[in-house]
This record gives sequence, structure tokens and C-alpha cells, in this order.
Amino acid sequence: MLDDPHFGFIFAAFFVAGLIVLALSLSIWFDYRRVTRDLFTLEQIGTRRRSEGDRG
Repeated sequence: MLDDPHFGFIFAAFFVAGLIVLALSLSIWFDYRRVTRDLFTLEQIGTRRRSEGDRG
């Protein structure tokens, strides 16, 4: 397997794909934390969610 002439390309392609997946995962995780913190802040100052309002 290591003596395959295309091994370097295949390894590099998988490595780059892994980095992209990791970057997207981290981006989603940081965005989730930011949105959760913002919602907590809004709830602390008394802002309510629309889903908790009067459904009259």
C-alpha cells in the first residue's frame, strides 16, 4: 500500500477532507455556544421567546 504511486495524493486528499470536516465541526460548535450564550443573556434581561407567548 505504501509503495502505491498515488499514496501521497490519496493521503493528502483524506487529510485535507479531515481538516475541512474538523473546521466545520468546530465552527458549528462555537456558533452553538454563542447562540446559547445570547439566548441566556436575553432571558436574563427579561426577553421572552415567541413560542412561550400567548397562543390565544
